[in-house]
Amino acid sequence: MGFYAIQIITLILATIRIQALMQYQKVKLHPSQNVVTTTISSRCSSLQMRLNPESFAGTKYTITEFPRPSLRRTNSPITDFSNDVQVKAKEMVSIMYEANGVGLAAPQIGLNELLFVYNPTGKESSKHMERIVCNPIITKYSEQVEVEEEGCLSLRSDFASGRVSRSSWIEVEYHNELGQKVKRRLKGFEARVFQHEYDHLNGILCYDRFPPEDREKIQKNIEYLLGLYKENDAIIEPNEKEYIAMQPRPLTGKHMPPLDMNTETESKNTRIDSKEQLPSKGGFGNGGYKNKNTSNAKEKKVKQKVRNGAFSSNPTFK
Repeated sequence: MGFYAIQIITLILATIRIQALMQYQKVKLHPSQNVVTTTISSRCSSLQMRLNPESFAGTKYTITEFPRPSLRRTNSPITDFSNDVQVKAKEMVSIMYEANGVGLAAPQIGLNELLFVYNPTGKESSKHMERIVCNPIITKYSEQVEVEEEGCLSLRSDFASGRVSRSSWIEVEYHNELGQKVKRRLKGFEARVFQHEYDHLNGILCYDRFPPEDREKIQKNIEYLLGLYKENDAIIEPNEKEYIAMQPRPLTGKHMPPLDMNTETESKNTRIDSKEQLPSKGGFGNGGYKNKNTSNAKEKKVKQKVRNGAFSSNPTFK
């Protein structure tokens, strides 16, 4: 009887964790902002999506959504650590909490600067865990990787999540809001959050790391976001150089090796203007991938640990 009781408790805890994982960057809706159903085409039928808040308390900034160009552009280093940086960072932290996230990068609010904020607990009451990161560099990635689900406010995370491979631990250097140099070794969930936000500063979205089947599952959402943006300066794909430099490499599938981009393929940073030009169901950019080539040189084998997010020890992450 005791054994069955333990099994039941384990299942209940797993269910709670699954629900909590969806909170990494899920939108906190205001009472008037319910899940909406929008028909985007006969091919996509009805699509349910959550809306990002139109505004946030105490700031002029809002969430920048794909495919706005600020998410893909080059970002400038922070050189002036005046009070302006601290005020800006404080507003970003406030937006992060109001959006029910654990991290927010400057490009996500339309600022092309090497700046992001995070709190791995996701709780405003744990202010001692808040971090303001300027001009970061990841100096070392662990060979061991973990695979968990990630979402992003800039992709309306509820309907644009997928599996992402991240290093289990990393060594980093950055400046804090006072301009002081910081060196740290991060592991577990905090390392994953840092890597996610660091990607934003290089114009990389978590979507760029999804395996093909996960990209296909959220294609309707991607097409919908493309349709919402009416300007002609949208940037769809990441910079090819930044994509090739990504560590660890994206997954080809649930239990498959990482992906390599074909360097001979031109990046397709062009706006999609019509239904005929919409990306294929395989996801935009899939044609730019190829299987990793093997060379005669002996390569160091990378350990890859695939984890089920349902049993993550990081309950705030999606």
